[in-house]
Amino acid sequence: MENQKAKYTAQDIAKWFLYKNYAEQKAKVAENDNYEVYDGITHLKLQKLLYNAQGVYLAIKDKKLFEDDLEAWDHGPVVKDVYDTYCVFGRNPIIIPATPENDKIVEEIEKDTEVKEILDMVYDHFSIYTAWELREMSHKKGSPWDNTKKNSIIDPKVIRDYFKEEVIEQ
Repeated sequence: MENQKAKYTAQDIAKWFLYKNYAEQKAKVAENDNYEVYDGITHLKLQKLLYNAQGVYLAIKDKKLFEDDLEAWDHGPVVKDVYDTYCVFGRNPIIIPATPENDKIVEEIEKDTEVKEILDMVYDHFSIYTAWELREMSHKKGSPWDNTKKNSIIDPKVIRDYFKEEVIEQ
């Protein structure tokens, strides 16, 4: 696994997911399509999207998408910093303001084709599931979460290997 520092933080990737979801919701409202997949992203769902994004990126690129550690919490893999920011939303969809700072990081990610392609793939594949379905996927027997002592950091190499074998190959 490459040792270079990741270009983004988990907060950056979280903002990208939230902006993408909001844009899709607006588009579906304009089309008068109320398919439930386009519901907002809850805190639990955001954590699982981050986990899957890191896993897929590690499996394909052999380097981290974001530097932040994923920890094995009771409800699955969690980035503590992102948890601390968005836990106030509880089970409600997360709404973040469109600020120049948020816009800038999302635009930067949008221009980074290597990252954007993988994030689009992860979003398209995993956002169709509910937060609870994504939680259950992360809890599969033999998963990185399952094989890590609770409240400990999940080894990125374990995530990479699992995603190479169980997710990318599927």
